[in-house]
Amino acid sequence: MKLSVVIPAYNRAKLLPITLRSLLAQERVADEILLIDDGSTDGTAEAAEAFGTPVRVIRQANQGPGAARNSGLAAAQGEFIHFFDSDDLA
Repeated sequence: MKLSVVIPAYNRAKLLPITLRSLLAQERVADEILLIDDGSTDGTAEAAEAFGTPVRVIRQANQGPGAARNSGLAAAQGEFIHFFDSDDLA
């Protein structure tokens, strides 16, 4: 079973590390965590890239959270997809 987590994010550089650490601390870590940077201007993508594998960053022009989720779904390779908000804790 392959699990993908899709996180749409816009200007969440300060909160995102806490969110990613909570996902990575789970007993069953996702096979991939897709951070969809929706045109952020505050270093959101760089904050996510600092985590390395299994976090993967996809950048797009700002189109809103729905479009970011759709981009993540299209790129996800998992059998199961979990949508997660950029300010949530697992």
